[in-house]
Order: sequence, then C-alpha cells, then structure tokens
Amino acid sequence: MTHLELLEKTEYLKELIENGNTGAPKELARRLNISERSLSRLIRNLKEAHFPIIYSRTKQSYITEEF
Repeated sequence: MTHLELLEKTEYLKELIENGNTGAPKELARRLNISERSLSRLIRNLKEAHFPIIYSRTKQSYITEEF
C-alpha cells in the first residue's frame, strides 16, 4: 500500500467511525479492500494518535469514544 493509499484509507476510516457506520471488522476490512490484520494496524495507529475509538458490540461498529 502506498503512502497516499494509506492516507486515503485512514481518512475514509475516520469518516466511517465518526458516523458510527463501520460495521463489523470483517465487513469493514472488505469495504476498505484490506486484510483484517491491516485494519487492526490502522485502528491501532489511530488510537496511538489519540483518536478516540472503541468498538460497540451493540452497534457492531467502531465509534468515537465519548468522554
């Protein structure tokens, strides 16, 4: 994945998370056309950059964590 592709996927992922519209991890990875492992790395990188992400089991979606 090129740096530009990574940036585009990360921005799209952030948008989906902010809208609470990611779906389950397997579905989200398929939407982004990446592996579940790559998705896990993107999520981890966003968390390390202090983007407030949690996975809501009731919504079956990644969402922004409210403090």
